Amino acid sequence: MGQIAFGVILGGAFIWLYFAFFWLPTSRSIDENSRKVTAIETEINNAKKQKAKFKDLEATLVNLKLEKEAAVKKLPSERRIPDLLRTVTTLSKKYRVNITGIVPSGQSKVEYFTKVTYSISLRGNYHDVGRFLTALGLEERIMTSENLTMTGTPGGETSVTVQFTLAAYQYNG
Repeated sequence: MGQIAFGVILGGAFIWLYFAFFWLPTSRSIDENSRKVTAIETEINNAKKQKAKFKDLEATLVNLKLEKEAAVKKLPSERRIPDLLRTVTTLSKKYRVNITGIVPSGQSKVEYFTKVTYSISLRGNYHDVGRFLTALGLEERIMTSENLTMTGTPGGETSVTVQFTLAAYQYNG
């Protein structure tokens, strides 16, 4: 009976040693590693979500830049007189209108923009002048025709002489 008791005690000690020095540390390591893997997977998923948001942010940023460029074309932040003269000259040639004078006539500041005015004199056919003024109003840059005076001229190629104020706007930002 002594040998059986010794065998049981030795077997119990072996099971306890196996459990205490192998099974428990390995189990703890597995649990700890499982928690680390779960945490890393959570971070990866969050990073993927951020990446998806970042792509959306990049697309939004690109769209906003395009909108800003379009707005600057319509309402530039500086005078850009050469561009304005080029536009007026190109349109006058296109619609067969003869510009006889362009004189800067001042500017006035409003809360968000500055209104820069130019006094323009021109001659041409009545319908050509109408098309020219319409084209000015349809330009990408915001411009308006004000204080229009038309005087009929008898005979010849030019049937009207026109004087008006061209108002071009610029952003105060």
